[in-house]
Amino acid sequence: MLTASTTRALPVGWLGDFSVERAADWIDERDRESPTLLAIDRESSEPVGLVILFEVPIDASTVDLRIGYVLADASSGQGLATELVAGLSDWARAQEPIHTLTGGVEATNLASAGVLIKNGFERTVGIDEGEEIYQLNVEDLNEWDRYAASWDQEEAVQAYAGAAFASLKTLLKDQAITLEGARVVDFGCGTGLLTERLAQRVAMVHAVDTSSAMLDVLKTKIDERGWSNVQATTDLPKKTTPHDVVVCSSVCSFLDDYPATVNQLVSLLRPGGLFVQWDWERNTDDPRSSGLTSIEIKNALTAAGLENINVDTGFVISASGQVMRPVMGSGRRSARSRSEADK
Repeated sequence: MLTASTTRALPVGWLGDFSVERAADWIDERDRESPTLLAIDRESSEPVGLVILFEVPIDASTVDLRIGYVLADASSGQGLATELVAGLSDWARAQEPIHTLTGGVEATNLASAGVLIKNGFERTVGIDEGEEIYQLNVEDLNEWDRYAASWDQEEAVQAYAGAAFASLKTLLKDQAITLEGARVVDFGCGTGLLTERLAQRVAMVHAVDTSSAMLDVLKTKIDERGWSNVQATTDLPKKTTPHDVVVCSSVCSFLDDYPATVNQLVSLLRPGGLFVQWDWERNTDDPRSSGLTSIEIKNALTAAGLENINVDTGFVISASGQVMRPVMGSGRRSARSRSEADK
């Protein structure tokens, strides 16, 4: 693992190929200074990398955790660095003394800089001994930010998005609504797995999420794929431009005030516009169960003034060893004039 290629970005005394003896001395030295962790591949149980942690006190109660890592040559190019830093960030959020994570990257090492940026790190002012410094304030992380970097690599997440879009197309066909030329709000868009399916068909997608890290992933897709019809933002669109469809995929059960938010989202629709949501259904017999019940969904859609309401299983699929059968709620805004409907 400690070879000339893997250590080329490390301090001068750590460069070159390591014998077993030199590696053992090096690890002993690291352990005397700070924790050195071994990263293991879950499937093969083979070691794939090392993580070096070093605490720097900020004040009497908080620390900045400096991080560094080395990946084995055979493990490079597989997204493991991004996954590793994402997991480390997630862990750090639960450690009360840790205030920030800091990593140094050579200015020419764009790949390593990209790993940190994808995980929400921001470049700080100044350069330390030839390295650019990136820092993450773990106390400021949105609950969903920590999932952003690896979200699109999850098999279940991809399968869910594909099945949700397929169920949406079926509903649109039944309701005689076309996506061609439509304006859509994707509320709780995340990294845009539903947005990217919509973008190929509609006139405009207003993609909304509270996680800046999730939106950063989507904004990268927008730039790379040239989507001029997608706007990624934390803010809902103004009511002055009515939308044809509002979709909410696995977000409504996390809202502080679900009925009020549904009412707000429905107000963005044109008369006859369609509201659709997919969420996990809560088992009322299990106090640990989360999600929304079918009755809660139906009541919220009714209170928002929707018509032709339907609440049923959206789809049933298997992925990553689990069976997913979310409940799907839908309804159409009254075809009355917007001024009447808003009274």
